[in-house]
Amino acid sequence: MADPFLTRLFSEPALSGQVPQDIQFSPDGERVSYLATAPNDLNRLNLYACSLDGRRITLLLDATTLEETAVEEMTDEERAQRERKRAFGGGVTGYAWLPDSRRLLINADGAALVLDSATRDLRRLTPQGTRQTDIRLSPTGDLFAFVRAGDLYLRRFDSDVEQRITNDAVDGLSNGLAEFIAQEEMQRLEGYWFSPDDRWLIYAKVDDRGVAETYRYEFSDTGLQAFAQRYPYAGASNARVTLWCVECDNGARCEVAWSDAPDDYLARVQVAANGIWVQAQSRDQTRLALKRFSFAGEWLETPLVEQHTTWVNLHDNLKFVPDSKDFLWTSERDGHQHLYLYHAGRAVQLTEGTGRVNAIVHVEAACAMVLGWRDAATEQHLFRVWFDGREVEKLSDEAGWHDVVISPNGRHWVDRLTSLSQPPGLSLRSFQDGTDAALAPNTLVEGHPYHGFLDAHVAPQLGTLDAEDGQELHFRLTLPVEFDPNRRHPVLVNVYGGPGVQRVRNAWAPLTLQLFARAGIAIFELDNRGGSNRAKAFEDPLHGRLGEVEVTDQLRGVDYLRSLDWVDAGRIGVFGHSYGGYLTLLCLARGEGVFRCGVSQAPVTDWRLYDSHYTERYLGMPDANPEGYAASNVIDQLEGIEGALLVIHGMADDNVLFAHSTLLFKALQDRHKRFEMMTYPGAKHSLQERNVAIHRYQTILDFLRRELIQ
Repeated sequence: MADPFLTRLFSEPALSGQVPQDIQFSPDGERVSYLATAPNDLNRLNLYACSLDGRRITLLLDATTLEETAVEEMTDEERAQRERKRAFGGGVTGYAWLPDSRRLLINADGAALVLDSATRDLRRLTPQGTRQTDIRLSPTGDLFAFVRAGDLYLRRFDSDVEQRITNDAVDGLSNGLAEFIAQEEMQRLEGYWFSPDDRWLIYAKVDDRGVAETYRYEFSDTGLQAFAQRYPYAGASNARVTLWCVECDNGARCEVAWSDAPDDYLARVQVAANGIWVQAQSRDQTRLALKRFSFAGEWLETPLVEQHTTWVNLHDNLKFVPDSKDFLWTSERDGHQHLYLYHAGRAVQLTEGTGRVNAIVHVEAACAMVLGWRDAATEQHLFRVWFDGREVEKLSDEAGWHDVVISPNGRHWVDRLTSLSQPPGLSLRSFQDGTDAALAPNTLVEGHPYHGFLDAHVAPQLGTLDAEDGQELHFRLTLPVEFDPNRRHPVLVNVYGGPGVQRVRNAWAPLTLQLFARAGIAIFELDNRGGSNRAKAFEDPLHGRLGEVEVTDQLRGVDYLRSLDWVDAGRIGVFGHSYGGYLTLLCLARGEGVFRCGVSQAPVTDWRLYDSHYTERYLGMPDANPEGYAASNVIDQLEGIEGALLVIHGMADDNVLFAHSTLLFKALQDRHKRFEMMTYPGAKHSLQERNVAIHRYQTILDFLRRELIQ
């Protein structure tokens, strides 16, 4: 029988409360809209709107009314895109305000609809029985576009006629969709872009036919299915991506010759009044060129080139200054990601020091609003940066992690604030008079779903350690519910440790940590070198070899734990998912017995079987760095594994393929290593389905009770 708290954790309503998403201001700045899960269904999203005083919240669209619009089967393209976005809910899966601030374009499970927010009239725009991917509104609001069966379509709101932009989609060739690598590793989810005046539509044509075809065997409760998948393994061929510009009125088109080399990556595309801006990244990822093209496909200029000896990080911080030829950009060229203004061909650095600018969220003629940190990487705040050199202003006061959406007119902002003691809540604030209205406060008062569990809640603690090179490492420690400083307690090291991720923040922690705390286990999480939101020097030590500095730092964390009087040094375990599953195996293999047991979920075991963009960023091409690949792989290091091991993997995983664990099982068996395994038919990489999640965590708890707690 499942643990009662565990069952409740994955049931409705969500224990962490209602956490709105996709927050937008109406174009007139008079309302704030957002998606939120239905009170009795975690997998269904409703659309809400709120007045600026925060007092009138309106349910604009109840997803239960959309059942007739849905087509039962998702397309492969939509399923893949939702997996990349980690978007698992149904109902209203996307929306956009039309310029009249009354109508909205709705994406409801693959159907495009238009909603009148005043009358609640809902009208379907795409044909019954079809399913569309990436439905998006044009800048003027006169058009919307979508992809169906690999081809790109346009439609005007005042017409019932669809305009088919492309008609050459076949197996392995698609239009208007980002390729697998772009979605999974470059965080580029778009495959088409409008010009600001709607005259031009720019789209990517992806030819996967040169990518090696492999078969992914997905085991489900109905049997075995074999899926042909073109997977770009490290060192192998990638998709060929071309860029096209089409005139919406007459269909005339031209190719935009964006790349310098055949294997360059189309990292980003943005369209402004003065042309098409492309970020082209070299295959080895040490060079990123920002280029501008005309709508006739002609190269106009290359305003900047970023280069680094290890790799250049991608971002979404190219922003244009209104009524100007100037633009903003963030760069790590001085070792920290800072904000630069490009004026008349000259770069002016606007921020400096050891902090970091993460995102540009609003731009005006004289200043920009940015999210980032100045004093502590565990918090994120809103800052105003002036272009004339005035001192940077901190606009958010409360300690914690702020994410912000600013109204188009720059008068109001929605602040999504969370901290160690507060789940994410929304407040609506004014830049003009400083007023603050609760939009979705999500406070832990009586009536909140988690209120009845507060007596047993343990607030995590933050702390720091020094790595062997002197860099500061942040950790989060959650004590057991029945903590006694005079007793010795088991500890679970919960690790991810991979590049591009930061876990340790002054933010509401996943409630799965409370599950372990309730079982009598302390949970320790350390952001080792290689993680994100720090200086470039913090990331770079893992270049050329994965799994070395990460394990070194995690073992340094274990040394700290063993120095604490209340820690039972003989009962320390390690647990992780994906990259964390990989590090779990390496910690057991290199830990020289300090870990009593480990739980490895969906682990990468051989980097030659992972995708090109991610793997080559850190290890280079396999032929050029065979020693680094060999040293980074798990399979050849299994002799050192000590302690009990549980391996978990989804049998339909299309990211870390099930082949990784299959290799691991055989290698462990050949070495006569004892281990347990749990596989989930039909489950992909996230393992998020409710029944899968409940069974998975119950399996982990049972394992830990046998191997760590007793």
